Parts: sequence; C-alpha cells; structure tokens
Amino acid sequence: MRSRRINLFACIAVHAPAMVALAQDPAPAPIVPPPPLTPLPAGSGVEPLPPDAEPPVPEAPPKPTKGKPAPPPPVIRPPGEEGKASTPLPPKAIEVPPAVQREGDRPSRVYLQTGAGVSIIPDLTLKGFPAADIGGAVQEIGFTGGSVSPDLGVSWSLLVGFRVSERVAIEVESGYTTNNVSGFSGTLEEYVGGAPFIPGTFTSTQDGTLSMIPIFCNVSWELPLLHESGLSLRLAGGFGVTQLELSMQDMVVDAPTAGVDGQTFGIDGTSWQIAGQFRADLLWNLSSNVDLGVSWRLMYMGAPDFGDVDFTDSANFESSQGLSFNDLWAQSIQGSLNFRF
Repeated sequence: MRSRRINLFACIAVHAPAMVALAQDPAPAPIVPPPPLTPLPAGSGVEPLPPDAEPPVPEAPPKPTKGKPAPPPPVIRPPGEEGKASTPLPPKAIEVPPAVQREGDRPSRVYLQTGAGVSIIPDLTLKGFPAADIGGAVQEIGFTGGSVSPDLGVSWSLLVGFRVSERVAIEVESGYTTNNVSGFSGTLEEYVGGAPFIPGTFTSTQDGTLSMIPIFCNVSWELPLLHESGLSLRLAGGFGVTQLELSMQDMVVDAPTAGVDGQTFGIDGTSWQIAGQFRADLLWNLSSNVDLGVSWRLMYMGAPDFGDVDFTDSANFESSQGLSFNDLWAQSIQGSLNFRF
C-alpha cells in the first residue's frame, strides 16, 4: 500500500510542470479568413483602397475660440483626390432673404409705368407780324406782339419699356397734358389803303385751354442707389413729336381810330412739332414687380403755329398771317407706379 502511494506522488511530481505549462499557454484559436470584398460598380467614381494602404484617420474638429464660432470640420477625401475642389451647392440650396432679392427675381425685362401730376408751362410769346395789303375789300390785321399765360395744369403719362441689358432700356412713351389759359393779350395794327397803319390792342375776356399729346421714343439708364432699401434712379432721354392745341374765344379789339375797334375774334388751332425730353425717375421697390416713384420731366418743342384767327365779322376783317409762337419749354412733376411683367 505504501509503495502505491510513493508511485502516485512520483508520477505527480514528474507531470506537474507540464500540466502547469499547459494551463498557462493554451493552444491558439484557429484563424478565420475575412469575407471577400464586393467590387464597386464601374463608373461609380470611387476607387477601393489598395490592400496594403491604411484607411485615413479623421482629424478631430478644431475647438472653438472664445467669442467666435468653430470653423467647419475638414473635408476627408479618398487618396488621390485631396487637391480637388469642393462641389458647389445647387442654386436652390442657397437661401437669399426676400429683401435682398431685387434684380434677380424680376420676372422679365418688360415694364410699364404710369403717372399723374402737375404741368408747368411758361408764357408763350407771340411772334409778331405786321398788317399787309393783299388786295380786296377785307381789312388785314397784323398782330405785332402778345403772350399767352397758361396756369398750372394736370398731366398724365404712360410708357412701356424693354430692357436690352441689366441697366439700359428702350421706351415708348405718350400721355396727355392740359393747362387752363387765363389770359391772352397783345398789340395789333390795321392796314387802311394809302394811310399809316392804325395801332390797337386786344385782350381775352374768358379763359381758354392749351393741351398737349407727346409721343416719344426714349433710352433709359437705371442706377441703384441703396440696394438694400430698393431705391434706384432712372434717367431717360428721347425724341419724338408733340401735338399742341390752343383754344381761345371772345378776345376783344380796342382800337378807337380803326375800323376793327370793338371786333371780337377767337383761335382754335392745332400744331405738330418736333420735340425732345429729359426725364428723371426716383423709384422705390415695393415688391418683386412693383415700384413707387416720383418723376420730373422737361420737354422742348419747336415754335408752334396755330393758324389764322377767326373774326366775328370775317367778311371785313382777317389776320394777314397765322399766329405762331416762340419755342416752348414745359415741365411736369408726377407720382408714378412701375410694374414689371
């Protein structure tokens, strides 16, 4: 019995180191190969990394400084594409405040402007002409001087413009202006065969009207003043024609020594004249297609000729020439609305 115990202890003593080594260093686990990589489709624009390349390690975003927002994190690109530019966002992804959208949101290049205001016309000076003997029993009357005095009137305008560039446009413009005439007075003379001319005067006894219809072709140039507030200045100039009409009745002649004394006459004539104008519009943008504005206009017209006067006793008296006036300047100040379509 004792010998068996000795043999058992001897066996344990012999195999104990091997058992301890086996417990401390177990056999390694088997190596399992990774699954195969699925190739990317052709034309995808992304190339796989080489087998021996290490994937890029993303950098930590920089810490924000005190009082300033942190800069955006760096863009990580695959190897070989580090120097390529970033792809810009599509236009719709960039939001623009409505207050800043002025020129870009205009639907088209066509605009229409209408306005109304006051008309200012200075006195018209009559071009004098003498009496003349043209034969016959009718007495010829010469109007040697005079002036027409228009009052403050009203004006209306309408124009259509087409933009040929961002700032330049071509316009077609017309309108209507009428002024009350509070006075027409001057001097005249009567020709009596073989005798000196007999002088006299004339004056109006009732008001008349002076009206005007201009037609212009303009070129305009628009300059933004304060873009954020929508203010702009439009300057325009053009040439065209103007129809003027003068209507005056019941003008009385005062010539005590002449046969025409006490006669009345009137004038109702029309004159077409070459004209030019300059216009300045101060516009305030209310919305994407509506502007509120103030316009000032200066017009020049050639010398109007309204034709002969009509005497009440036309069988015995007539003017030796038609009534014509010096060149005419006119101004208007209007409030306007501008619409873009």
